[in-house]
Amino acid sequence: MFESLRTWATPYGGDVFLYISVLAVASVVGLQLYKQRLSSFTLQRFIRLGALIALPLTIIAMEMGEQHWGIAVVAIVWAVAVAIISKNAVALRKDSKK
Repeated sequence: MFESLRTWATPYGGDVFLYISVLAVASVVGLQLYKQRLSSFTLQRFIRLGALIALPLTIIAMEMGEQHWGIAVVAIVWAVAVAIISKNAVALRKDSKK
């Protein structure tokens, strides 16, 4: 099973693409589960942290060549997902305080 995944992921960045994809999915699921317990300040920091991680990862992936474009796409999509989830949670808290 893992060999077929590796074969499929080779054009997108290989094993690194698979590892980053798994970490991205796990962190988004974790954020969804724990966003109610996190403070607004922490959620705002996650927005910045997502951008700070995605930008260098995207630049490095693009410098590695055409074969690693999947890594750049996963990093950008992950950062956008984290930002949207965090922004919505912060906005919901501000609305509930009114």
